[in-house]
Amino acid sequence: MQKCVWSLSTLGVVIGLAIATLTISPANAQITQNLRFDVFIDATTIYFSGPPGPNPGTTFIVTGYIYPGGTLAGNPQVAPPNPIGEWTCRGTFTRNASEVRPEVFTIQEFYLPDDTTAIATEGIEHGLVGMDHRDMRATIGGTGIYQNVKGQNTEYRIGVNGTGLFNLSFTFTHSLQR
Repeated sequence: MQKCVWSLSTLGVVIGLAIATLTISPANAQITQNLRFDVFIDATTIYFSGPPGPNPGTTFIVTGYIYPGGTLAGNPQVAPPNPIGEWTCRGTFTRNASEVRPEVFTIQEFYLPDDTTAIATEGIEHGLVGMDHRDMRATIGGTGIYQNVKGQNTEYRIGVNGTGLFNLSFTFTHSLQR
């Protein structure tokens, strides 16, 4: 009887290992990558759909320039030459200026160098917080080599540039499914 129980237990472990092995087979393998980009937001390109500022429902669109991570670490006041792509951010304010933490829901697109190789993100950004604030955002997809991208990214404010908007740093942590 003990041999039968032992054999059944061993068989259960073997079947469990076989199922686990099938679950992590190469067909389902994921490659984790980290990318880092800096963005110089150009305030001269911002457009509001209604009264400017954080009023619930007000929408906006703004563009900027993408650089390799670390390029804007010194918080330049003018956009450096030779960006590696363009950045577009469109959003809707979800709170107003009288609230402690105005927020905006945004979709950001990183065109590297154009829409054939791009990454898209979305999430809430918090306003009126310190420069060391980080917003965590979802990486929702992409095109070209980023067509299967999934993950998240952290947006960090480097400082205010000469146009009146931010220089930002983005760190993407994502997986590419095979």
